[in-house]
Amino acid sequence: MKILVVRFSSLGDVILTTGVIKYLRKAMPDVTIDVLTYKHFSGVFFKNPYINKVLQIDKKSGLRSYFNFIQKNINDYDHIFDLHSKLSSMILKIFTQAKYHKYKKDSLKRRLFVKYGAFAGSLQEHVVQRYFKPFQKVFDINTPSVEELRPVIYPNNLYENLSDTVTVHPFASKKTKEWPFFAELIDELVKRGEKVNIIGDAFFEYNHANVNNFTGKTDLQEMFEIVKQSRCLVTTDSGPMHVGIAAETAVIAIFGPTTKEFGFYPVFNNSSVLEIDGLQCRPCHVHGGDNCPEKHFRCMKEISVDMVLEKFDLYKG
Repeated sequence: MKILVVRFSSLGDVILTTGVIKYLRKAMPDVTIDVLTYKHFSGVFFKNPYINKVLQIDKKSGLRSYFNFIQKNINDYDHIFDLHSKLSSMILKIFTQAKYHKYKKDSLKRRLFVKYGAFAGSLQEHVVQRYFKPFQKVFDINTPSVEELRPVIYPNNLYENLSDTVTVHPFASKKTKEWPFFAELIDELVKRGEKVNIIGDAFFEYNHANVNNFTGKTDLQEMFEIVKQSRCLVTTDSGPMHVGIAAETAVIAIFGPTTKEFGFYPVFNNSSVLEIDGLQCRPCHVHGGDNCPEKHFRCMKEISVDMVLEKFDLYKG
């Protein structure tokens, strides 16, 4: 049997497919499992022993190129599992003969939760559990624990002497998901004698002998390796948060405008969420926004450096 797993973007969502694929491969070792993703996220599957082949498309290539790609490459699968559930992936149902299955995205539920507080209970199910459900409907396999669906990555050995470091990722896809006190946190970590790595696509200005400022300087595999070697990752609700989970690094995730009910929180062993409970304005947006709708930004400003350090001390050993 040959199956195709589809998830085009974004970084964290693509990473979260890997634990499901790992569990499926262990349950059904004779099945051929290929994945389809955007080219710039294909490194997520680098050296992954549970995957036979990685199919890549260029996001900028256009619709005609995509149709040509489907005709040439997506024509001999028994099953296609769509873990993206958008038009770009649902097109596969029309242009292939494979049996098509997609996961329940619950986009409407999440928006109703933001606006009215509805469906809070059902939305706490983690995304990896939602990803797994279409496979369980098709195949006779046991229900795994969330930990058994923990994602995995396999970075190259690109750096030395980073094993006794702490990594921070101060960026996010939206400004309201960025905690404003990362510089102060780094100050305190350095005062404690910690060696700190800063990662991210944008530039974060910080210079110190005990700080490796990797911002704007690393590719995907290099970032994976930095996180993998670190003792702890302090991060926003972002793609690198899921990198830390997959790398089995201790993760402290700072959540502001987004909440656990969206299903992307770090529920796995050796990870935790730091957030301000009881704020009626949380969550204010499914993906966060560029400005606080209430103008006070309490969800982030009330998370102090000491609160982060208290969490950090739990993982220090």
